[in-house]
Amino acid sequence: MFSESYPEFMLRWYLYRRWRRPPNPTRKAEFTFYKLMNSSPRGGLFIDLGANVGDVTNRALGYGMRVIAFEPDPVARRVLTERFSGNDRVTIIPKAVGASARTAMFYQRPDIANVGKTQSSSLLETHEHASGSQLEVEVIDLVQFLRDLREPVSVIKMDIEGAEVECLEVLFESGIYRNIGSMLVETHDRLFPHLSGRLDRIRDRIAAEQLSHISLDWG
Repeated sequence: MFSESYPEFMLRWYLYRRWRRPPNPTRKAEFTFYKLMNSSPRGGLFIDLGANVGDVTNRALGYGMRVIAFEPDPVARRVLTERFSGNDRVTIIPKAVGASARTAMFYQRPDIANVGKTQSSSLLETHEHASGSQLEVEVIDLVQFLRDLREPVSVIKMDIEGAEVECLEVLFESGIYRNIGSMLVETHDRLFPHLSGRLDRIRDRIAAEQLSHISLDWG
């Protein structure tokens, strides 16, 4: 994602649409991101949950946003920190987010030396993590964190490998979802089929309340 400049991306996007070729999910996610950012206020607060090495953070900065980037994986966070150290518009928090404050096991793939594989690191274990490292991380109560900010949040991007389910549930239970400008969420039904029922209930609620500011089809 974000392998080309905005003008290059938009040129390719509209050429593909002219030829009536359906975009792949990654390109569709990029288009959704750009469309949202173009309508978001400059200087707003962007929260990047699962920032990884900071590609989304970097694009949000290009739109004048201030960014709070959460990344619990130390391999990805090393790159993230090197990339944005000294940037006073980026705050990096080396923790995970969830429905409650706690410590939890965090699972990495065995080929974690390849920083690209850190995108699969998760609070939920899958077959991809077999023989990989496990470490204990601190999990922040997402709702409490948002309440403590005491300022509006323009955008939340959430790509946290299955933990999005518990986070979405508490955002709805608390009602704080109404105070967030927009949410871009990547869901992981394919990796965690046991969560699909809970995600279906979340989707049903979004549809019933006609919540156009929450997208679960991102990424």
